[in-house]
Amino acid sequence: MRRILVALLVAATAVSAANVKSGKAENDSVEVAAVFIDAAALKQTTGSEFNNQYTVVEVTVTPKGGKALDLQPDDFLLRINSNSDSSGPVVAAQVYGAGSSLVVHGVTETIGTTPTQLGYSGATVANGSSTASAADIKTLQSRMLPAKSTSAPVTGLLFFPIAKKKPGDLDLVYSSPSGKLHINFR
Repeated sequence: MRRILVALLVAATAVSAANVKSGKAENDSVEVAAVFIDAAALKQTTGSEFNNQYTVVEVTVTPKGGKALDLQPDDFLLRINSNSDSSGPVVAAQVYGAGSSLVVHGVTETIGTTPTQLGYSGATVANGSSTASAADIKTLQSRMLPAKSTSAPVTGLLFFPIAKKKPGDLDLVYSSPSGKLHINFR
């Protein structure tokens, strides 16, 4: 009976490892490895799924050549291949809704029967309404990719304000000192 339980555990581990979607890219200055975090893994890691309003990626950035790298989370961009939408990551306070956000308003008019996008009619600030404590926000921020100068590997989460997408539909772009790296999840 014990052998059967061990065999089932090994099989379950192999299946869950097979379901992990990851990607990697590198150039002369840096190597970036990324893992797509599904809802179950996010809940296990952070204690919440955040209503599936975010696509979350864990990245490990490894500088090459012994040189220090100025690491900034804003150097990452997540693109959705199917509709060309893209977004940069947000900070922990924004994930919990504590921060404000900028809402840009578009103008659509009609010329005859053809709708046209004439531009923007302005922007407003939407105030956040978080029920999270400062401790919750600080804990989440500690798990996120930090902004720092480093010559050692650094790992952290990136939250993108894009409702959950399939990993195969995503392109993670990192703007490194030696050029852009594209990471696809397989």
